[in-house]
Amino acid sequence: MLADLPVRLVVNDPALAAEVAQLFGPMADHPGPYAAEILVDAEAPAKPERAPDEVYEVISLWRDGDELVVDSGGPLRAHATAKMAVIGGAMGDGPLGVAMLRRIVHHVIAHLLSLNGRLVAHGAAVGRGRKAVLLLGASGSGKSTSAYLASLAGWSLLSDDLVVVRRVDAGLEAVGVHRALAVPPDVAEADAAGIELDFRGRRRPDVALDPGAFDIAAVAMVTHGVGEGRLEQISGIEVARAFLGSTPAAGNTDVAAEALRTVGVLAALPCFRLWLPDTAGGRLSGVSTLFDKLARQAGIAT
Repeated sequence: MLADLPVRLVVNDPALAAEVAQLFGPMADHPGPYAAEILVDAEAPAKPERAPDEVYEVISLWRDGDELVVDSGGPLRAHATAKMAVIGGAMGDGPLGVAMLRRIVHHVIAHLLSLNGRLVAHGAAVGRGRKAVLLLGASGSGKSTSAYLASLAGWSLLSDDLVVVRRVDAGLEAVGVHRALAVPPDVAEADAAGIELDFRGRRRPDVALDPGAFDIAAVAMVTHGVGEGRLEQISGIEVARAFLGSTPAAGNTDVAAEALRTVGVLAALPCFRLWLPDTAGGRLSGVSTLFDKLARQAGIAT
């Protein structure tokens, strides 16, 4: 189950079997029929000859209607439609192959979910009392740090990377998409495992993600601040821009229409900018206080 989408997973490349199991193993099993399929194979899909539509560091993306091609910057590539994704390239079982697989698999997941009625945002989410705070921000803004430290303070951790946001009768709800949490070493537990070939030296603390659905009660734009950190209310227009920019496959007409309907509800919620403290010690001691303040202002029980 990717969020609540049943997916059949087939691994034809034994060299990547262990890493695929680590990525997908914690997700719940589904006994019934599947709606989409992911195939991990030894042969890489072809790369388009034209220039990519999007580039993120070394990752290149090509979009053509409902089709997506992702290139890892190495031999590993993926091709995805609404119902089928193929990830391939003989990388062996070393750390380079593992790193490349992690680079592209969540673009594939976001594409499948987005084209199967699940609006996906690149963001983090935490919850308390079945109420969620959606955390948005650019890569490196501190979303993972904020979500992880909030979880240490008693919040449920839904996700630090991909969140399904969907409209319900009462408003909006968030469901996290599982992935192994990655945080900077200055906030992780001392025994957290390091990530090989990660230029930021991030760690993988042993923390469980909550697979449940939470009602979204507030949105916070996360950024690195100065001093002790602070929380300020901001316009829903700023949040709307950030959310639309974080939505994969927004070029698809159906996805874009749902994103616009959703963002109208999102922008009416309490919206904040969460400035993180500028030192590791300040973040460790101050993030829980900032989240308690946010909870009080958003009407979330503390």
